[in-house]
Amino acid sequence: MAALSLVCKDCNMQLKTTDEVQAHAEQTGHTNFEESTEAVLNLVCKGCGKPCRSETEKQMHTQRNPGHDEFVDKTNQATAISYAGTAAAGHGGGGDAAMTDADAPKERVSDKVNKELMDQLKDMGFPEVRAEKGLWLTGNSNLEAAVTWLADHSEDADIDEPLMVAPEKPKSNLTPEEQKKALEEKLAKMRAEKAKADKEMEKLQEINRIASMKEMTEARKKQAEQEEKIREEKRRREKEQDAKEKARVRAELAKDKAERLARAGVKPEEAAAAKPQDPHKNRKIELGTKLRDVIFDLKNDPAQPNPATVVMETAGKYVENIAKNPTEEKFRSINIENAAFQRRVASKKGGLALMKALGFEEEDGKLVLKEVDEQWLALAKAEIETATKRMTFY
Repeated sequence: MAALSLVCKDCNMQLKTTDEVQAHAEQTGHTNFEESTEAVLNLVCKGCGKPCRSETEKQMHTQRNPGHDEFVDKTNQATAISYAGTAAAGHGGGGDAAMTDADAPKERVSDKVNKELMDQLKDMGFPEVRAEKGLWLTGNSNLEAAVTWLADHSEDADIDEPLMVAPEKPKSNLTPEEQKKALEEKLAKMRAEKAKADKEMEKLQEINRIASMKEMTEARKKQAEQEEKIREEKRRREKEQDAKEKARVRAELAKDKAERLARAGVKPEEAAAAKPQDPHKNRKIELGTKLRDVIFDLKNDPAQPNPATVVMETAGKYVENIAKNPTEEKFRSINIENAAFQRRVASKKGGLALMKALGFEEEDGKLVLKEVDEQWLALAKAEIETATKRMTFY
């Protein structure tokens, strides 16, 4: 059975002629059309002969024209689609270039649109330019389709710009089959151009996406750096405050001690002379400093157990092993790249500095305790245990 209409597969609009198809394609960019054996509804008013393409359009015609309430359904009189008179007619003269010449003069569609439908749209309140567009771009014979199109495109940036189209071209010298082929070729070319434009758009969108991701990554990096600066400044202030508090407590203790000695009649210099000199005093001070550094640098780490505890307990275990086996060299040498040592000590802030405060020296990728002072090891182990127990109160 011959085709009675052409259906746009992009928007499902039913079109009667190839001229409507070409106009629809040029204005909407839709290029997927399919022949259909279903005829376009054709209700003809007995009073004036106006064809209506839908029940809605028929009702609106009756409302605007009292007495025009009888229609004849001539849908079944539809003839097969003719490919004569299309823009493909350019094949008879100037070839495809004549059909797609972008430099050809354009003219408004004012004299081409259905005058009666145009008046009805204007009566409904649509401006002339919009009414022209609504009719022309929907086939110029369906009021309902025109109103729907105008509603869908009311926010378009160019909605109020006059619609300009190429003037009608001379009738074709080609056969209907040749004209059908020419129309199909033009639609295929339009599809290829649209696919190319879509590909370019996808490429541009990908470039923009990558640029956006890069900007977002940079922004996150800067934010992370700023947050780290804030945390570092907070840790610094906390250490300063802690040092001041400890100095205040030491001053109070020294004052109390001096007062007790005074009440006992002992002079401070006599008490100092009577007290034996601690040979490990400076090492204990340095060790205490490194322990406090580890505690305050890692106290806000969310990991459980707290990394500061892990560092100090591991260091204490190394000291304990050496104290139990002072002659075993394997306990006095630690491979810095050892995975367990890296995970528990070396990768933590202040970890290596703490090991060096215990007496280890860095040598050929290892930490080595060259001299074993059992008294110092016992003092160091006790100090580490105290710090581990008191943490921020150490």
